[in-house]
Amino acid sequence: MYRQKLVFAVLALALAVSACNSQSFQRGRSLPTPPPPPVQPPPPPAKLSHKLSGTWSATYPGGPLRVSIVRSQVVLCCSYIATLLDGNQYIPAGQVTWTGSPDPHIGTVLKANQICADPGFIRARTVKARITIQDVNHFTEELVNPNECIGFPVKFTRMTRRPQSGAGGN
Repeated sequence: MYRQKLVFAVLALALAVSACNSQSFQRGRSLPTPPPPPVQPPPPPAKLSHKLSGTWSATYPGGPLRVSIVRSQVVLCCSYIATLLDGNQYIPAGQVTWTGSPDPHIGTVLKANQICADPGFIRARTVKARITIQDVNHFTEELVNPNECIGFPVKFTRMTRRPQSGAGGN
């Protein structure tokens, strides 16, 4: 009796193995082709807003005017101060023209405060601005309310080479 059960079990196992190896079983039970991997999103934009230190040429009225941009030593990390090296009829040389900080959600935008004034630096006031960085050598400043000052948008072009990382203010 034991022997018959053993023979029956061996035959059943052989039959199952041969059925699994048959082409009809493999064709009928083959796994579907896996879908292609999802398209990868583009890499996040470089933090261009962290690379603004240097001397720039700006298209302010009466310009182009040279502007020096440095990182603020008062605020941690990445706030910037832009100072006019050349003045115009509205803002004198040596005056801070804008201050700004990177938008934490968009690596190519700064939220800024722009100084506006009437001729002779009269009625100086601060207005909200947005700085959009095209690349390490070009950015544009636009006022949130375009009617608050004349001469906007202002285009900036780098005049000095950007220092390599670890070589100073960037």
